[in-house]
Amino acid sequence: MASQRILGLGVIAAILISIFSAIYTAMLLNEARENINRINNNINNLSENILRISALASGAISSIETLNSSIRSIERGISSINNTVSSLGELVRASTEPHVSVKYARLFQIAYDGPAKIVRDAEGQKILLIPRTLSAQKDIVSLYTSRYAPDHVIYTPVERVILMSATQVSMILRLEDECRVNIVNTSILGIMWGKQYTWYVPKISDMLDKGVLRDYGPADNPNVEMIIASKPDLVVIYTYAGSPVFRTLKGSGLPVVVDNEYLENSLLGRFEWIKFLAVFFNLDGCAESLFARVESTIDGLRQLISNRAPVESLRPVVAWFSVFGGRIYASSPASYVVDAITMAGGRYAFIDIPYGSVSQELVVSRSQYIDVLIYSTSKEYGPKSIEELAKALSFVKDIKAVREGRVYVFAPTYWQLGTAYPEDIIRDLAKIFYPDIQNLAGWVLRFFEKLS
Repeated sequence: MASQRILGLGVIAAILISIFSAIYTAMLLNEARENINRINNNINNLSENILRISALASGAISSIETLNSSIRSIERGISSINNTVSSLGELVRASTEPHVSVKYARLFQIAYDGPAKIVRDAEGQKILLIPRTLSAQKDIVSLYTSRYAPDHVIYTPVERVILMSATQVSMILRLEDECRVNIVNTSILGIMWGKQYTWYVPKISDMLDKGVLRDYGPADNPNVEMIIASKPDLVVIYTYAGSPVFRTLKGSGLPVVVDNEYLENSLLGRFEWIKFLAVFFNLDGCAESLFARVESTIDGLRQLISNRAPVESLRPVVAWFSVFGGRIYASSPASYVVDAITMAGGRYAFIDIPYGSVSQELVVSRSQYIDVLIYSTSKEYGPKSIEELAKALSFVKDIKAVREGRVYVFAPTYWQLGTAYPEDIIRDLAKIFYPDIQNLAGWVLRFFEKLS
C-alpha cells in the first residue's frame, strides 16, 4: 500500500512538472513572440528611417547639384565680367599709349580713335589698325569698321610680315635696336629680293642664305602664289609708275600697304616713314622718341655748322650727280639730296635748275665754283678713282673738286641703310664739307667714300 501511494504521488508530481513545463514553455514562446514583434517593429521603423534618410540624401544631392549649377553660373558671370574688365582695360591702355605725329612726310597719315589707328598709305589706302587683344571683341571691331570703311583691317602687333625693299628692312632693324625688341627673327617671313643685289647687312644676308628669311622673288615680279601660301598679315611694298605689283597683290586679297619713302623730298621726311612701320608693331611711342632724338641731333649739327660757317659765302658749293648713257642725272632742287646738302652746310651748285635738268655745258660753265663733287653711285657700279672718272667723263676734268681731289661716291651701305640713319648722312656730309671741323675730328665716313 505504501508503495502504491508513493507511485501515485510520483505520477502526480510528474504530471505537475509537465504542466508547469508546458506553462513555462508557453510563457517563453509568448515572450519570444513579443520580442520578435518588437524586432519587426524596430526593423519597420529602421526601414522607414532609411527611407526618410534616403529622401533627405536625394534632396541634398539635388540641392548640391543646384548649388553647383549656381556656382558654375556665377563663375561664368565672373569670367564674363573679367573679360569685360580686361577688354575695358585694354581699351584704356591702347587709348592712352603714346601717339606718333607726322611732321615732315607728305605721303602718309596716322590718326587715332580710342584704341584704333587709322593709317593712310602712299596709295591713299585707308588701313584700320586694331589691337590684337581686342580682335575677339566683335562689337568693337564692327563699330570701327562701319565708322571708317577701311581697305584693310589689320590686328596689331603684326606677326607675319613680308617686305619689299632694303630700306624697309633697315628701318625695321633700327626699330629693333632702339626699342630693344626682336622683329626680324619673330615676325618677318621674308623679302622680295630675287637675288638682284648684294646685301651689306650681315644679319640679313646670313638669314637669307640659310633660308630663315624667304626670298619671294624680285620686287618687280614677286612670286604671288608663294606670298599667298605664306598667309601674311602684312605685306609692305613700294610703287612706281607702270608697276602692276600693287594691283596684283591687292587683287589677290592680300593685306598690302604702300611705303613710298623714296618719294619724299626731305631727309627727315624719308626717315619719318619709320613711324609708319612702327605703328604696325605697336611701337608708336618708341618711334616717336627715336625720331625726336634724331631730329635733335641734326639740329645740333646744324648749329655747329652754322657756327663754323655763319654766312652763305663761307659754305662750299656742292654738285651731286651721276652719268648714265650719256645723260647727267642731277638732283632736283626740291629733293632730299638738296635738303641734306643744305642741312650739312653746303650750297647746291644747280639750285636754280628745275627738275635737275643739267647739261654738260652747264657743268663746265660752273666747274670753277664746285668745291665738292658727290658722284652718286658706288665703286661697284661706277669709277674707282678720280683718274677713272676723268677718263670716262672728260667734261668733269676741269671741275675744281676733281682738280683738288674732293670727289666722293656712295659707300655700299648707302642705299640699304642710309635712309634709316639720316643723322649719320649729315655727319658724313659735314665732315666732307668741313674736314677740319673740331666736333667731328674722330668721325669716320659711314655712307660715303673718297675717290683717290
